[in-house]
Amino acid sequence: MKPPFASTLRCRQVALTMPILSDEAVIQIQDFLHHALDLFEDHCGEQIENFYLALHDRTQDGALDLGDSPF
Repeated sequence: MKPPFASTLRCRQVALTMPILSDEAVIQIQDFLHHALDLFEDHCGEQIENFYLALHDRTQDGALDLGDSPF
């Protein structure tokens, strides 16, 4: 069964040559990336959670259900 998250696009390796940056520039870029990810998760968080819940539900094996677990 093909995973629901598999890309239909062909993947190519991309070699990125990273420039040498000052400490301040590195921190500014990191802060920007964290902020962008926070905004993305705020906007799409429900979809992300639903995807992983559905993925988890599909991977559960009913035969292994041991009932009311204390954990």
